[in-house]
Amino acid sequence: MTNPPTLYDTAIVGGGLAGLSLAIQLSRQGHHVLLMEKETYPFHKVCGEYISMESWDFLLQLGLPLDEWNLPRISQVKISAPNGLSITETLPLGGFGISRFKLDAALAAMAKAPREFSGPKRPARVMEKEVTSM
Repeated sequence: MTNPPTLYDTAIVGGGLAGLSLAIQLSRQGHHVLLMEKETYPFHKVCGEYISMESWDFLLQLGLPLDEWNLPRISQVKISAPNGLSITETLPLGGFGISRFKLDAALAAMAKAPREFSGPKRPARVMEKEVTSM
C-alpha cells in the first residue's frame, strides 16, 4: 500500500531571499509549506552582497543573528569609469555587506527547522535539486 500524497497549503518556486523568507514566515504561522529550489544549499551566486538597512529589522525578526555576525556597514557608493573618473555619493539609508552564501545557508536552515511559535512545530519541506524546470 502506498502513502497518499502530501498536501501543502503553499508551494513556493524559487528559494532565494524572498522564497526562503516567505517559507519561514508561513511555516511559523502553522502552514504546511513546500519550497522548491533547483540548487542545493548552500551555493554561491552572483550578487553584489549589499542589503539596504531598511531590511535589517525584518531579517532580525526572522531570527538571523545579524548583530553577532559583525557585518560591515556601507554608507557610500563609488562609481568609476574606465578613464579613471569617478563619483562618490552617500547612501541615505546605508546598508550592510553580507555573503549570499552565508545568508542563504542560514535562511535555508531556518526554513528546514521545526519551530514553535503560535502554532505547531512545522518546518517547510525544502526540495533541493529535485526540480529543475516547470
